[in-house]
Order: sequence, then structure tokens, then C-alpha cells
Amino acid sequence: MQRFTLTAALTVLLTATISSALAQMPISKEKTVIHSAAYPNRVKVTSATYHIGIQIGSIPLSEIRIEVPENAPAQIRFGQAIVTDGTGKALNTSASLSEKQVTIAFTPPVSAGETIEIELNNVRTSDLTGRTWLFPIYGKTAGSAQEIPLGTARIQTYK
Repeated sequence: MQRFTLTAALTVLLTATISSALAQMPISKEKTVIHSAAYPNRVKVTSATYHIGIQIGSIPLSEIRIEVPENAPAQIRFGQAIVTDGTGKALNTSASLSEKQVTIAFTPPVSAGETIEIELNNVRTSDLTGRTWLFPIYGKTAGSAQEIPLGTARIQTYK
């Protein structure tokens, strides 16, 4: 009986300690990548569209930077960037596209809590092998020059 009581007391103590620790952990309200994909996802297609959805956190977002992975075995060329809000309405943006990164600036900044959809059109790769590309995404909040990591867009292409 003492063994049962001791086990029960220890279980209650551990549960209370873990619950208390979890309750004190800050809940992240930062921006997040909610989905990403290539359409069509065939490598030999001459111009694919990379689609990335981002949920804006609690602070307005003034800029997004999508970086080509440093160890990419092939060149990636982006043709055009189109950004819409959750309702499909085009946002006022200016985009800079290169082989190393895509930078999209918003005027005015995107409001907190909004969802944005980024379409990178006419994407071409110099590699004809199916790959999973991991694009790190960073953002800048309105009035700050510091970049915040937003997540990683995972784009798969197949033979």
C-alpha cells in the first residue's frame, strides 16, 4: 500500500511540475509558413510556379526574403512574384528576384493576423533531377531593420 501511495504522489508531483512549466512557456505568435508546393512538380517543365502561404503573426510585416539554399546543386531562376491576401486580392509589392534570393517589400505593411499567398512564377532550374528544395524565409517588421526567421518552404520536384 505504501508503494502505491508513493507512486501516486510522485505521479501527481511530476504532472504538476510539467504542467506548470508548460504553462509558463511563451506561445509563439510569430509568422509561420503554412504551406508550400510546386505546380506542376515535374522537373522537366520549362516554367513551374512555386506557391508559398504565410500566416502573419502579431506584428505587421514590411518585407519578406526567400533565400535559395546555399548548398543548392543547381541554379534556380525566378520569373515573377505575385502576392495576394487571404481573399485573393493582389497586394501592393515591389519584388527583387535573383539566383540567390527573392525579396518582396510591402507598401503598406501587411497587417498582423493576415494570411498571404506568394506565387513565384516561371521558376526554372538547371538540374533535371527530382529534389526537395528547402528555402529559408525571413521577414522584417514595420519600422525595424532586423530580420526574423519565419520558417522554411519545402518545395518538391519530381522526374
